[in-house]
Amino acid sequence: MIRRIVVLAAMALIAVWCALQWSAPLALGVWSGLAAVLCGTGALLLSRQPVGVATVSGQVGASVLRWGYKVGRGRLPWIALVSWLVWTGLGGAAIALTVHRSEPMTRWMILAWSIDGLALLYLIGLMALRNPRTRGALLIPMTAVLGMIGGSTVLWRAGTESARQTALLIGGAPIPILAAGYGLMLGAMLLAGRRSGWK
Repeated sequence: MIRRIVVLAAMALIAVWCALQWSAPLALGVWSGLAAVLCGTGALLLSRQPVGVATVSGQVGASVLRWGYKVGRGRLPWIALVSWLVWTGLGGAAIALTVHRSEPMTRWMILAWSIDGLALLYLIGLMALRNPRTRGALLIPMTAVLGMIGGSTVLWRAGTESARQTALLIGGAPIPILAAGYGLMLGAMLLAGRRSGWK
């Protein structure tokens, strides 16, 4: 856990440094390339780790390749690709937040879009794991997330304060509300189970 926090903090600092050094498009390009190199190196380190033996180099590689194990079904190229996509998205959010650090509403909108994007990647990953018969159930939430991103983008580009406030509400409110509701439901189930003697 500590290793993962350290890697996440280091990657965030690198992304912020890129934003402070170059323009946003160039910083994103540099960050994307750096993330690709790190994910490729992590995959190489993991591939050299003996099966069933945890090595320092393997643990370092796993710290960078944190996502994609289920979707990739243990295949390193897919794991590296998914991890690169997530790192690129997270770094892009950090770069955008740094570039627009003097604009509070823009920072909140970027954060909302980042959460929406991660939710979309999560749903795509679930769809890849499902069989064809059950994939259709995920089309509704995926369409909803795409609608949130698209609708909020159109409203944000309108430029007026009221439109941007509405965009922030559309893009930022639904997923946190759903997550909070799910957490409350899960907490209530655990509390009820404990009172009824679940073990």
